[in-house]
Amino acid sequence: MANKVIQLQKLFQNSTKPLWWRHPRSAFYLYPFYGLLTVAVVAPLLYIPNAVLGIKAENKKNLA
Repeated sequence: MANKVIQLQKLFQNSTKPLWWRHPRSAFYLYPFYGLLTVAVVAPLLYIPNAVLGIKAENKKNLA
């Protein structure tokens, strides 16, 4: 395993991107993270109108 400290140091120090976007593989980590974060934030927000109006979720026990 080669030591790539100098190459990575040059890459990080010469870039004008935000720190979390500087690594070449950062998009592989950040796009799925942003997608999951969006779903995790938006899904509960979609329930708020039902909660305010007092609408309960239907029980689906007797579907058989």
